[in-house]
Order: sequence, then C-alpha cells, then structure tokens
Amino acid sequence: MIKVDNIYKQFGVKTVLNGVSLDVRSGETLVIIGSSGVGKSILLKNIIGLVKPDSGFIEVDGVNITNCSLEELHETRKKIGYVFQESALFDSLNIFENVSFGLKNLTSLSKNEIKQRTKQCLAMVGLENVEHLNPSGLSGGMKKRVGLARAIAYQPEYILYDEPTTGLDPIMSDVINDLIINLKKYLHVTSIVVTHDMNSAYKIADRIMMLYSGNIIFNGTPDEIRNTKNKYVKQFVEGSSQGPIHTDRTFEMERKKI
Repeated sequence: MIKVDNIYKQFGVKTVLNGVSLDVRSGETLVIIGSSGVGKSILLKNIIGLVKPDSGFIEVDGVNITNCSLEELHETRKKIGYVFQESALFDSLNIFENVSFGLKNLTSLSKNEIKQRTKQCLAMVGLENVEHLNPSGLSGGMKKRVGLARAIAYQPEYILYDEPTTGLDPIMSDVINDLIINLKKYLHVTSIVVTHDMNSAYKIADRIMMLYSGNIIFNGTPDEIRNTKNKYVKQFVEGSSQGPIHTDRTFEMERKKI
C-alpha cells in the first residue's frame, strides 16, 4: 500500500536519510522508533509529499508521489490523515472550525453533513460539546485529540502520527494509545506512528522499525525487539546511556578528557 524505496535526503552537509526502504502493509500499525534528530519526522514528511527526497521514490497505492503531477499528489494526499507533533491547530479558529477545516475546503458536503461528521469525529476521540472552545483553552492532551479528530474527519485510508504521546503524562499517553488502536479496529486504517515512547510502541505496534544513522537497522515484531541482540536497538529500547549510541553526556565527557 505504501512503498518507500531507497530514499536519500540531505540538508546542507548533513545526510538525514541514507537509502531508507520500507513497505507498509494494508491494515497494519507500523511504528518507527529512533533517537531525537535521526530523521523520523522527515521520513513522514517525505511519505506525505511535504518534503521531496533527493533520490529514490515513494509510492502510495501505486502512485509515485515523488514524480507525479500536482493534481495526482493532491488526490493521493486526500487518502492520508496527518497528526502533527504539536497538534498544529489554528489558534484563530475554534475547535469546530479546526476539525472541519478540510471538509469545508476539500469536499462538497453540506453544512449539516459537515456539522454531523465533525461532532462524530470529536466524539470518537472522547471530546463532546467542545466545538465552541478555542485551542488556547485546551490541555495538551485535548489538543492532541482535536488534532486526531481533524485527521480522521476526511475518512482517510492512512494516518501518519508524529510523536503522538510527546509531552503527555502516562495516563493521557495511554488514552492516545487506545485511540490509535480503536481507530484501526473500527475505521480499518493503516497507520505509521513515529515515536520514541517504547511503552506506546509495544502497545500499538504490529511491527516496529528503528531508524539510526539514516538507515533502518531493525524490522520486527514487538516480541522480537524485546529480545533483540542488536546492541544499538537494545540500548535504545532499554533507555540506557551506556552503549554504542553516543549521548550528549558521553560527548561532553569525551571532550573533557581531551
């Protein structure tokens, strides 16, 4: 359904994606883990066409979005819901206007149909009677759920999540995890979730990949990653400062030794 084939992306002298290839199977939840700054979000933005790779290609339902017309890209994007890391709500619009934004601008639905679908999507994420509120009046967890309601309002086939639990307390993080699972169950969506939250990854994933140094270094089930012998993957999933992945502290200690 989604195919990423040998993509490279460089910013200045820094190579972020160094020949990344992956397939996303229909109906699965694929979780991509990795340290901050390794290119997880850039990979998502390549998949939706917000960023174009320097080489390689990406196909969504057989459409090569790296080499297609703007019209084809626009039509393909209609199949994809995107949940931004910081929710990316419009501060000048209330919650109803935020969730219904795409419906008003990209569909021919009537005002009543838009109203009903918007309320339905908010109810699906556990938010009712908040349509009149502004984003500034919401907690971080509520903003995340509004962003999710907006992503599903267009009834996408795919949902891309960029760090959906970042900045949330453990209970609200688990609420978001349950929402991701339920959306897969009831809407039958295919999902790609970028995260560094291993509790979330273990709970929601059918399959987990790890991105490191511009490449996919692990591809397997949650059980397989728990028992991995790969020293890079093991260090990350255990959250240890000791191992081959250098931390800022490690670099500082080495600098002081010189």
